[in-house]
Amino acid sequence: MKIIYKIKLYLHVLLYRGIKEKAQYSINGEDLFLNNYFKDVPKGRYIDIGAFHPFRSSNTYKLYKKGWSGFNIDLSKTSIDLFKLARPNDINLNLVISDKKEETIVYQNKDLSKWNTINPTWASMYLKNPYSKKVCSDTLNNVLKKYNSQSNKFELINIDTEGSEYFILKNIDFDKYKFNLILTGAQYTKKEKDQVLSLLKSKKYNYLKSMADTFIFVNANY
Repeated sequence: MKIIYKIKLYLHVLLYRGIKEKAQYSINGEDLFLNNYFKDVPKGRYIDIGAFHPFRSSNTYKLYKKGWSGFNIDLSKTSIDLFKLARPNDINLNLVISDKKEETIVYQNKDLSKWNTINPTWASMYLKNPYSKKVCSDTLNNVLKKYNSQSNKFELINIDTEGSEYFILKNIDFDKYKFNLILTGAQYTKKEKDQVLSLLKSKKYNYLKSMADTFIFVNANY
């Protein structure tokens, strides 16, 4: 890692973490909800796909500070380099997660952005003058098989990938991997919303509530 780039990362971490802890880091209060929901779980585990940033808009940072750990996955190298500095107890992976292992196209307007996506429709709607590049995507099943050395049960999976959430969810081996809560981005077309709702209902995850553009599901059998 080049020294100037590394210095910039450290300065960025200091700038956005600040001297004092913030009351809230997530956009819509999801982290406050999760802290309360899991108030009696001091050492839980999470998977955060489309993690974006260790602090900004993070649904999992408060859990990390509480003693939790898990996986942060993002298609941006800068995002994951920041996670490696700020959250070293996590497994931080610069990967594109989808429904299959294949060559795919990433659409970006800048490297460190929460709007980066592999969904071309999303990119055309929300990204101004995006650039694209070809990368190799993989499935969450493959990633966990390679990197997860602990239990296949997680308290939380958070998926916020700007339009590719359904493709990630539909490939997960729900017989093997169990989650207490699923948080997933809700900025879909009606068809995509219905697909997500139907899929998770079939896997015994009940709709709990929504917080602006986040849907929350709870495992009926956890």
